[in-house]
Amino acid sequence: IWGTRVRARVNRHSLWQLGADATLVAVAWVLAWLIRFDQGRPVYYDRYLDWDIVLLVVALQLAVFAFSGFYNRWWRYVSTRDMWSALLGVLLAVLTTFVVFTLFEPHPARVPTGVWLVDLLVLLAFVAGSRLAARTLLERPRPGQVIARGKEALVVGAGDAAQLVIKEMLQIGRAHV
Repeated sequence: IWGTRVRARVNRHSLWQLGADATLVAVAWVLAWLIRFDQGRPVYYDRYLDWDIVLLVVALQLAVFAFSGFYNRWWRYVSTRDMWSALLGVLLAVLTTFVVFTLFEPHPARVPTGVWLVDLLVLLAFVAGSRLAARTLLERPRPGQVIARGKEALVVGAGDAAQLVIKEMLQIGRAHV
């Protein structure tokens, strides 16, 4: 049931999102170490930046992202509620990684608390920022297009249906300009 649940939440349309998040998780992990030890990292922590550990962090955090519903929606429809879900998902992902490393890591040098906090903040900025950037880029007018100035309208609805109505209204407005 575990495998089918992940498959149901991650489909072929969200694979590029999964790939982008994998990159963001890996970069956030490495940046957390670089920021925490800006004057040079002690050699006994070098193991935490080996590929096997970075891939473990990516796998753990992406699994939590998938179970948190990160890939149920397109980035172009990100809302405030999705941002709160992203905060919770990132918090759970870092917490899960912390628990796994605390319980199962045989390495005598534990990950410093500062690394976990920096990883949380950097990853949250990356995850929220990437979704906000995707929505912003998809909604802005193309270069040279004039934005129609018409009457304001209130569209009551939720999700894809409301987005389609608004998109259609904007297309009609652009066609008449």
